Order: sequence, then structure tokens, then C-alpha cells
Amino acid sequence: METTNTALSRNRRLALAGAFSALIIVLSLTNLGFIAFSPVVSITILQIPVILCATLAGLWEGIFAGFVMGLMSLIKAAMSPTGILDPLFVNPLCSVLPRMLLGAVAWACFKGLSLIPHMPKTVNAAVSGFVATFAHTLMVYGCIFIFKGADMRAALDAIGMTGVGYIGVVGVGIVSEMLESVASLVVCTAVYAALFIAGNKKSKLSQE
Repeated sequence: METTNTALSRNRRLALAGAFSALIIVLSLTNLGFIAFSPVVSITILQIPVILCATLAGLWEGIFAGFVMGLMSLIKAAMSPTGILDPLFVNPLCSVLPRMLLGAVAWACFKGLSLIPHMPKTVNAAVSGFVATFAHTLMVYGCIFIFKGADMRAALDAIGMTGVGYIGVVGVGIVSEMLESVASLVVCTAVYAALFIAGNKKSKLSQE
């Protein structure tokens, strides 16, 4: 029985990883994963499936979903670049690595908060979504400055941001970064709230 339950759990995790990875691919190919509020301000929601995969399925599944997200970013940067920073994402250390780390950070944050007694999962998911998304932005810019620093500075020089460093770039994009973090908070909270309601309904039906 224990072996069967373990297999079912493993199959469930694999199914979640596959479903979230497919969602990432669809959102990337259709550009539905990018929301433009103005010509200057836009956000991505591609990180949300990675965060949900990590918190619902597990560490390695979250890392795999992050790998898919990073791979799609690399492919789009190589085949149809649209921004001045897109060519930098052809380097997998700038596109794939930080997205894989996103899955690990989301899992670690969720697991860490789960150790707090009586911590509601919806609150845990909300905080994990917000923190992981903001950390994702910091890791992406960090990897770019570490592995493609010269190219990054050249790109910034081309748009009149000469001398702007890592902190400056993060500060300039703070509006988009906060919007992405809030979007992750809202969606992760909604998903976990729906799961909680569905779980309660299932328990009531099984008792009848």
C-alpha cells in the first residue's frame, strides 16, 4: 500500500510538472504571459506557474518548470528579440539559470514558512509568491551583470543610462517588479484558496 501511495504521489508530481510546463510554453508562444500597461511599463506572469509548481509539486519539479521557462526565454531571445536586453538572454546563464533558481527559492520559501505553527497555506502561498517573484528579478539582473556585464553596460549606454549599475537597474524597474510580485501574490493566493475550498467540499462529501 505504501509503495502504491508513493507511486501515486510521484505520478501526481510529474503530472503537475508537465501541466505547468505546458502552460509556460503556451503563455510564451502566445505572448499571453506578458501584460503591457503602457509603452514603458509591462510585466510577465510566466514566473507564476514555476512558483505554483514548486509549492504544489516539489523542489525538483519547480526547478524543471523553471528550466522550461528559461529555455523559452532563450529561444524567444534568439529567434525574435524585441528589447535591447534580449540578446543577453541567449546565454543560458542569464536566461535558464535564474529561472531554475526561481523554482528552488519558491520551494525553500514555502517550506520555511510551513514550519511556522498555524501558518495558513493561503498566506504562505501569498508570501512565497511575492518573495520568489522579487527574488527572481534580482537573480536575473544579477546573472546578467555577472556573466554579461560588459554587454549589459553597453546596452545601458545605448539608451543613455551610462554608469548605472545593478542597484540602479533594479531601482529603475521597481514599478514593473512590484507589479509582477503583486500579480504572483494574488494568483498564488487564489489558487491555494480554491484548493482549500475544494478540499473542504471533498471532505464533506466523503462524510455523508
